[in-house]
Amino acid sequence: MRPLEILLILTILPPILMAFLPMRPPKWITALPLGGILVIILHLIFEDGRWQMVPAYILTAVLAILAIRTLFFSTEPSKKRWAIAIPLGIVGLLLWVVSVALPVALPVPQLTPITGTFEVGTTILHLVDESREEIYTPDPNDTRELVAQVWYPTTDTTNVDRALYLPFLDIIGPVVAERFGLPAFLLNHINITNLDIYDEPSVYQEDGQLPVIIFSHGLGGLRTQNTAMFQELASYGFVVGAVDHVYANAITVYPDGRVVLYDESIIFPTDEPRYVQANELINVWAADIAFLLDEMAVLNEEDGLFNGRLDTNNVGIFGHSTGGGTTVEFCLIDNRCAAGIGLDSWVLPVTESLLTDGPSQPFMFISTPIWLGEENQERGLNIYNSLDNDGYNLAISDTGHYDFTDLVMLSPLTPQLGLSGTIDSHYSIGIQNEYIVAFFNQYLKGIDSSEILKRPSPYPELTFESR
Repeated sequence: MRPLEILLILTILPPILMAFLPMRPPKWITALPLGGILVIILHLIFEDGRWQMVPAYILTAVLAILAIRTLFFSTEPSKKRWAIAIPLGIVGLLLWVVSVALPVALPVPQLTPITGTFEVGTTILHLVDESREEIYTPDPNDTRELVAQVWYPTTDTTNVDRALYLPFLDIIGPVVAERFGLPAFLLNHINITNLDIYDEPSVYQEDGQLPVIIFSHGLGGLRTQNTAMFQELASYGFVVGAVDHVYANAITVYPDGRVVLYDESIIFPTDEPRYVQANELINVWAADIAFLLDEMAVLNEEDGLFNGRLDTNNVGIFGHSTGGGTTVEFCLIDNRCAAGIGLDSWVLPVTESLLTDGPSQPFMFISTPIWLGEENQERGLNIYNSLDNDGYNLAISDTGHYDFTDLVMLSPLTPQLGLSGTIDSHYSIGIQNEYIVAFFNQYLKGIDSSEILKRPSPYPELTFESR
């Protein structure tokens, strides 16, 4: 809970507790809810309101009305006051417990803080690939149209607004919540997250071109789903791009307001096993990554935000779940990939030859101990063992599939909801960030990271293997 929220909760508790005592409370305690109204006003101005606090707002208003009545109009004898106060106190205490439980169970999301030296900027790109037919619509003249986002290092955030975690939240929030079987309103507060990210400041201008990293989300995911990792990488001087793989992500909202939702019947139209049909899918996604890199190369040549700042010929690729499989596939076919990371990767759909002739680039796998099941894990280990460059295989105990995304930082109840393992979410993401930054520092910047990549793991939850 935030400071003014805590103050409000504490302000309204004493008048409720006094209802259980036989004597009249001191006037200053009776008047506390009037101060609570002032706290609410300050809270709405400086912290932004959120729906989890609505019971506290209502309870404060009711107590303030009762305070005015008691202080200025009440002439009830002590015995009569006692008879009324006890039932009201019980109801008030129950409402107070609800007022505490909601904001505690669903706090303002806090991503792991950045540890690098740079501040972080971001910009959103609308891209149309005129050379590529859109295979997921019936229109033969339809071309692939994407929305992407780029996070980058900056040192100039003067007079620049902080970025939103999720643009078009009123449209996207309910879709994402329902995707995980949650009430549609549950994520309505996510944009009050205090990000360490700013909206389109200038790009850091020193030290030559900046290494580029591209992220691929999971099936039904979003381009922003690993923002904690993006801002961490950008704070270390990397430029990170991510694309919404339209039709296979949760939702795409184009700048003109058009909306495209995930449709399983389009992605998996036959009775064949999903991993068979997904081979075409990850090739479409790999082409999305290639196109984003092409467009970033164009931006690098044009006057504008990224002019001359991007190294798009020596890039890192990483992804989660299906995006992890896409990373492996992309690095097999595109020599711009200099290094790749898969996060709990779904590798069943990848090209069969990868099992015996893996990507030639350095590669790291970070996963749950079960890695999306026995068959998927066996296939992944075959790919790992077939690498002919540096390889790393990390498993974090007590994690679930979504512990490799931001989702687990949205609420402490994700383990109870079956959305994460039992490991502390910020701790787990912190471990991942440390190894991801070290890996890309080693293979994109040439910074010796052997102290991290070659040492035995200092984390008891982490099983670390290298080859």
